[in-house]
Amino acid sequence: MTEANTNDKARPTHTIYKVLGDGQDARWVKVGIAFPHKDRKGLALIFDGIPVEGRIALRVNRKPDEAAKAPARPAETRELELA
Repeated sequence: MTEANTNDKARPTHTIYKVLGDGQDARWVKVGIAFPHKDRKGLALIFDGIPVEGRIALRVNRKPDEAAKAPARPAETRELELA
């Protein structure tokens, strides 16, 4: 993790979710966090566990004031299909 900015003062910029199901019935389970590399050209991904089913969604973290106004579930996402 020498490339990643993961010291005590740093906060993750993204959250990693496992997504099971589709649409309104989808279940989002947090499985990790991501920090930008120092050169800002990539992300260091830190997983609590590696999902073996479903999809992985990487979402930008919201600021606390934005989170209070927004719905509880992420609406837009870029997802990677797991084989």
